[in-house]
Amino acid sequence: MLEDSLMPTPVIRTARTVLTLLTPEQAPLIERYYHDNRTRLALWEPERPPGFFTPEAWRSRLADWREQYRNGTAVCFAALDPAQQTMLASCHFTQIMHGVFQACYLGYSVHRDVEGQGVMYEVARAGIGYAFETLGLHRIMANYMPANRRSAALLARLGFEREGYARDYLKIAGCWEDHVLTALVRGESPGQA
Repeated sequence: MLEDSLMPTPVIRTARTVLTLLTPEQAPLIERYYHDNRTRLALWEPERPPGFFTPEAWRSRLADWREQYRNGTAVCFAALDPAQQTMLASCHFTQIMHGVFQACYLGYSVHRDVEGQGVMYEVARAGIGYAFETLGLHRIMANYMPANRRSAALLARLGFEREGYARDYLKIAGCWEDHVLTALVRGESPGQA
């Protein structure tokens, strides 16, 4: 279990972003991010129930994510601009498993205004460094729909290797979608020891 006093909220600076965990009071940042990107992200995400995007739901979700961080089961980074006024990307390490597995799943998205500019690579690489070095994880898994060529290219650039193919893996936008299964093992990422 991670305690705030022993493991303060991470703040990771990259060339163009600041990765941190949002507080419930910062819900307007993530609300604006999803408002700006909702239509585009809906192609790659599960259908959301009514009320998912309300201010109350975001505050509650951010509180839950902070609790998961304290419990050691997830780290849900928001990548903010250097002034920390705008959310540029998300980079989540979820379902963190300890013991003999030492692994998690990576999920991510990037704001439409910076898509294709290398921001997601920068953010994911910093987050992966944190997951391996600070959290001590050994393996990070990430899955993508075959039609999502940008995710395929990003994961390949980060050093993820294809491990399999899962039919009807997740229900995305109301349809069961196949996914390519990839993973990155500590020490195999570009620039990693």
